[in-house]
Formats: sequence, C-alpha cells, structure tokens
Amino acid sequence: HGMLRDAQGRKFSKSLNNGIEPLQVIEQFGTDALRMALIVGISAGADSNFDIHKVKAYKHFTNKIWNAARFVLTNLEEFDLEKETLLTKTDEVILQRAKTLAAEVTEDMEQFHLYLAAEKLYHYFWHTFADIVIEETKPRLRSENAQEKTSAQRMLYEMLVLQLKLLHPFMPFVTEAVWQHVPKKNKDLLMIQKWPV
Repeated sequence: HGMLRDAQGRKFSKSLNNGIEPLQVIEQFGTDALRMALIVGISAGADSNFDIHKVKAYKHFTNKIWNAARFVLTNLEEFDLEKETLLTKTDEVILQRAKTLAAEVTEDMEQFHLYLAAEKLYHYFWHTFADIVIEETKPRLRSENAQEKTSAQRMLYEMLVLQLKLLHPFMPFVTEAVWQHVPKKNKDLLMIQKWPV
C-alpha cells in the first residue's frame, strides 16, 4: 500500500501539524471531489502527495456533471423516451465511441487500474461530452427538422445515462442525485442498475 503524504511529500504527523481533517475537506468540497482526488493519478502501491487544489478541481468537475446533466434533462422535456428513435449517422458514431470507452473503463476496473478508469471518465465527460458533444448538439436541439432534433435528444439521453453509470463507483453522490431527475421506466437507485457492457 502506498502512503498519503502532505503537499511537500512529508509524512503526515502531529509534530509537523501537517495533517488534514477529512470531514472538513468533505464539508468544503464534497465527498465525491475528495474521492476523485484520492483515486486519479495514484497507481496501486505508489505514495501520493495530498493537494487540496486537486480536491477543489474535482469539486469543479462535480459542478460540471450537474450542469451538463441539467442541460440534457432540460432539453428532454418534450421528448418521448418510449418512442423508438432513428439516430443519425453522427449520433450513432458518438454513442459507439462512448460504448468503446465503457469497455475500456470496465477492463481497467477489472485489472484494478482504478486511477486510469477514473481519469478516462473525467477527461471524456468534461472534454468530449460537455465541451464537444453538447456544444455541437445545441443548434440541432433548436432545429425545425424533427428527426434531427429527436436523434440529438436520444443520443444526449443515452450518453448521460451511460456516463452516470460509469462514474457512479467513483462519484456516487452526485451521480445518484442526478439519476433521481433522469426520466426512466423504473425508480430504482442508480447503484443497483446493470453495469453497461
């Protein structure tokens, strides 16, 4: 097992008064942010320097998840989930890439490379889903072309559901909170949903 050290790489000790109080960190930044900060970039057996700025960065990621989810859910208000949707070629490709990510993350987790799985999910959600997919989909959500609009809505919905499931082991609180707002057939908790394969 690796050791968690302070930002300067020193062992936590009472004499140096360099310890942290996890409950205070959780109160300030949230449990999910602390969990991610302690997982990403820390391979099994390696020592790690604890940096409060890393926790703060993952608090921003938690906010990003909430805001991206809110955008998707707001744009599903007139969308019928029960109705079958014919996806455009572009949307099919986007979903296929997300499923490829799910397979990679699953393999990383099965090999106990949790730090890699969490980092891939972070980068994908923020830099691909939020920064590219959502931004490029915005004009299509306002389109007069009904097929174009419904395809975009279905793709965003499927992407959100998939990523909530993948992120849940790492960030259980924000993903469960978002899940409660996701329109779905059953009202079961996210934590008992089937893992995407």
